[in-house]
Amino acid sequence: MIEQTVGELLKDHVTLDLERIDRLYLNLYQPQLQTGGGVAIFFKGHRGTKVASTVLMAPITRDFVKAIHAFAKREGVDIVRFAKRQRKDEVTRERLKDFSRPERVLYIGTAQERFVSFRMLRGCRQNNVFS
Repeated sequence: MIEQTVGELLKDHVTLDLERIDRLYLNLYQPQLQTGGGVAIFFKGHRGTKVASTVLMAPITRDFVKAIHAFAKREGVDIVRFAKRQRKDEVTRERLKDFSRPERVLYIGTAQERFVSFRMLRGCRQNNVFS
């Protein structure tokens, strides 16, 4: 068995020299939240709710989006909604032409991406399958 973590093993052998970041993409994938059981553990264990329900997801999402919009307004950052198949790099290059600050958020981009998620559906059919 290895007695060191990967970080400890590489510490004295790898150097990261970063001069600048030209873009930063934030994506989150949490495999434990891809199952009903994982979602239940999140709400009951982490959030302290008595019942795990998909209804609890909406306020979290709304608060997150509200915080992003508050940041954008406070910092004077545009929120750009990308159209389907719109090239994000081209939008960024165009915006960079007029950008002269050494450091700042250029814009916040939002796009719809396909993903599997839990959701709450209203109403049901006679065979008790949600529609």
